[in-house]
Amino acid sequence: MKSDHLSIIAMHPHAILPLHGYIWGAICHQLLPDLYGCGAATEIAMRLPVLRHTLRYLSTRSADKKGLLHQLQIEEENLFILPGGVAEIFYSHRRRQPNSLPFTQTIKAKRYGLMKLSLQTGARIFPAFVFGASDMLDQLFHVDQNVASKENDAKTFDIGLLMQSISRKLKGGIALYYGQYYLPVPHTPKLSMVLGDPIYPVENTSERNVNGNKLTCKRIANPTDAQVKELMDRYVNALQCLFEQYKVEAGYPNDRLVIT
Repeated sequence: MKSDHLSIIAMHPHAILPLHGYIWGAICHQLLPDLYGCGAATEIAMRLPVLRHTLRYLSTRSADKKGLLHQLQIEEENLFILPGGVAEIFYSHRRRQPNSLPFTQTIKAKRYGLMKLSLQTGARIFPAFVFGASDMLDQLFHVDQNVASKENDAKTFDIGLLMQSISRKLKGGIALYYGQYYLPVPHTPKLSMVLGDPIYPVENTSERNVNGNKLTCKRIANPTDAQVKELMDRYVNALQCLFEQYKVEAGYPNDRLVIT
């Protein structure tokens, strides 16, 4: 992965607490600073004591659009982000069965804002998936996939869905979670991170960034809905293929990935 091209690393799943994201960010921050650039987190996370200091140490900024545009175009820093965000937290639940048995993982990857950001900045996107990330912690109320598919149905009620809705309004995950011995101590599953091939927002194009130091694809200041959807379709397909390609090697041969 060359650092001379402006890039976005989009990692899934978010999990209840993105401990895998912190580990990856710390490794890159210390060993691959040009590759890493900066991270992005919710505004509420950037205000919490202790957590905000950790995030700032890892060069993490608030995930507002204006700030992200500035970091990519003006500062010319690559972006590391977990696009699933608050919504994906509530899809996370730890498996209670051997890894060889069928299990469904649900992620929130249809993020049109991220696709629009890529088109506007010309930054390529690297899809990433971390097997085992959702097995570190469990939560009392997660969103069941059958309920999630009906989340716009007014007759559907689920505590996990309610907490997800409240968390979205607060712009921060409010989840009741636990780990080993019902304490906030994470379990220690095997973690395997896989990184896909880059997805170029506008294929077969190349130009210099605003400051002229990094390469980008052709930038589109006001992408159409069709352009955003086309990039989204390629991103979702790449994630699905990445999961299927490596799930056996990672030790989850019968798992299924659902992308919402």
